[in-house]
Amino acid sequence: MIKTVFFTVITVLFFYIIWINNIFAPHESYEMPVQHARIADDVKSYAKEGKQLFEQNCQACHSVRYDAVYISSVQANPKLQTLQEKYGKVLPRDVYEAVFHEDLMALKEAFGKVPPDLSTAYLVKGKEYLYVFTLEPQKVLPGTSMPAVMTERPEETAKIVAYLKSVAEPPPEEKNKRVLMGVGTIAYLVVMGVLLWIWRGRILKRMGLH
Repeated sequence: MIKTVFFTVITVLFFYIIWINNIFAPHESYEMPVQHARIADDVKSYAKEGKQLFEQNCQACHSVRYDAVYISSVQANPKLQTLQEKYGKVLPRDVYEAVFHEDLMALKEAFGKVPPDLSTAYLVKGKEYLYVFTLEPQKVLPGTSMPAVMTERPEETAKIVAYLKSVAEPPPEEKNKRVLMGVGTIAYLVVMGVLLWIWRGRILKRMGLH
């Protein structure tokens, strides 16, 4: 009984640290003027303009796959339309990375790594980080290869953040896929845990310790 309680507490603590209060993740705070925070939060008013600003200033390197916004070289590739007719506007990640491997590697050669897709950047980093990093990338991450294309354009930057907030949720089909994967993983762990417990009991019984 004591062992069961102990392992339950350890498991709950583990998932709390990983999913709720990750002590290993960076917790730096970034300042964002109130008026610009309001713009970033007002998705209804500013997301559309933010998307246009993103396409003009960020799309050369970054994609937003959840919104079917791909890097400029991919967007101009005739293969994209053919693939979208087959898979839908939002291409599966594996298809996107396989077909447009050369485009992604060209970015890697230029910047040292492939600039990340920003579909979930808002959920992962938060509006303050995205705002400050986009305005002054070297201030947040010294040595980064990201150019400061939005320097001295704070209001426009806030609108881009509003756009990223509007697309942070994955499309329904991908969201359902993730849910199924999560449920399947948990079910697997539960079944394996039960089987291991039964196997342990049989081993102890053979040893005369149960």
